[in-house]
Amino acid sequence: MTNSAHLVPSGQLQIEIGGVYTRASQEMKGFGSPVLARIGISRSIEARISGDGWVGRTDRTDRQSGFGNVQAGAKVRLLSDSHGEPIVSVLPVINVPTASASKGLGSGDVDYTLTILAGADVGTRSHVDANYGVGQIGAGGGHPHFAQHLVSVSASLSADRWDPYGEVFWVSEQEPGGSVVAAFDVGAICHLRDRLALDGGVQLGLSRAAPNFSLFAGVSVGFRRSKH
Repeated sequence: MTNSAHLVPSGQLQIEIGGVYTRASQEMKGFGSPVLARIGISRSIEARISGDGWVGRTDRTDRQSGFGNVQAGAKVRLLSDSHGEPIVSVLPVINVPTASASKGLGSGDVDYTLTILAGADVGTRSHVDANYGVGQIGAGGGHPHFAQHLVSVSASLSADRWDPYGEVFWVSEQEPGGSVVAAFDVGAICHLRDRLALDGGVQLGLSRAAPNFSLFAGVSVGFRRSKH
């Protein structure tokens, strides 16, 4: 949920592939297979395109699956520290409604979000990131868009090849007039080699509207443009 202010270096392509299983109750479950491509355009701009992948949902009376939505955006550096590392960035994103609204996999509307990303090192091995986002989210069915706010904070620890982390987030609502969604998760990133990492963790809901339990895992691979 929390995005770092860090940008992919210029000339590098980073691919992130994951899987997530969510259980809201014994009868209501879901899954997704998100994919994200990050491309370093310059020292100050990173282009991004992502997708929810193959998604599905199961409730008491129905089971549906299909392709999810697609997102396009760019991360832009606003402020750097004395070493040139970004500490404040902005991330505008457009969510394209490629998921089936008739199956209940999406709203069928375009979403617009803008997120401020901030991060800082704490000591020599710890790092903290914080996000604030605001969006105009489609309600579907011809209804007007509604405003959604997001706040998230994560803290990580660098321990050789392992980076354990914890995170908490709050979303104002996921549907018009809906309840607050709040949850926390813990996990770890394992750096297998340069530009190759695995991650995984578990999320637990803190509010009634949040899923009770989620499991997630992924792999990240970086490719740098060869120099001639």
